[in-house]
Amino acid sequence: MYLLLTYSTLFTFIVFTHIFQNGAFGEETYLQKKLHTFYAKIEPTVVRIIDRLLRNRFLSGTRPGRFFLKLTGKLLWFLPHGVVIEHEAALRLIDSLPENGTHIAIGPCVCKKSIGVKEEPYVTDMVIMYGAEAYKAADPEEYVYISKEEAKKLLKEFREHNLIHEVFACFKAKKWAFVICNCDPRYCMPTRSQLIAGEGVYPGPLYATVDPEKCRGLDSCGVCYTICKFNAITKDANGKASVDPDKCMGCGLCVYHCPSKARNLTPRTSYDPKFLPIEHTHPTLVHRS
Repeated sequence: MYLLLTYSTLFTFIVFTHIFQNGAFGEETYLQKKLHTFYAKIEPTVVRIIDRLLRNRFLSGTRPGRFFLKLTGKLLWFLPHGVVIEHEAALRLIDSLPENGTHIAIGPCVCKKSIGVKEEPYVTDMVIMYGAEAYKAADPEEYVYISKEEAKKLLKEFREHNLIHEVFACFKAKKWAFVICNCDPRYCMPTRSQLIAGEGVYPGPLYATVDPEKCRGLDSCGVCYTICKFNAITKDANGKASVDPDKCMGCGLCVYHCPSKARNLTPRTSYDPKFLPIEHTHPTLVHRS
């Protein structure tokens, strides 16, 4: 803490237009960018610590252990937390960004890199807004600026690999959203934490629903059951797929892959966007939230 405070006093408040604010774009301080650059440098260490906690058998395998993990996650509310969004929302977010070339950068998955996993796709960390400059400054060899069209092409490739789009922000403030993570639940620390302890990422504003008339049934098909990483799919009395809206995070992968087109994404009622810049991801839902 002392090191962080000392570091923060070195910088003055010069502004940049790199944060989301009131449906448009606001000013980010030089201090904010430098502090996030500092976090980008120490993030691999943070990830390795979380990985060790999640691998601990007592913490992940017992009720008291999971309670401790959940409580720890809540106490660390100021660190980046994510919200799951569907593919179309990720594309809208990219389209909404300012036009200059320093608002999107791509680099290696921080979680995979930190724990030594080289599995492809590996370069999936899509930092945006002030996050693009922060991570580029922290690791200039690994991160490269990309255009909107390049970003959207990559997002489509990530969807084909069943990676989950998650928007992360600091301090649970939507204006500080800084990255679209494209997460593999096997390695992503926040997603693993969510699956183990119920704390780490939040559901998006949509959830999957099923048309039983079109659904082929889990025994005949089961694609949705195989794809869903949040254990939201069960079999109803007629053998058809059923979705638990409380477990569905709204990634939309089951909708995309359903061979019989039996699934849709439906808005949640009374959804709290928390830190999601919903004006940019789901503009039609702004007045419903």
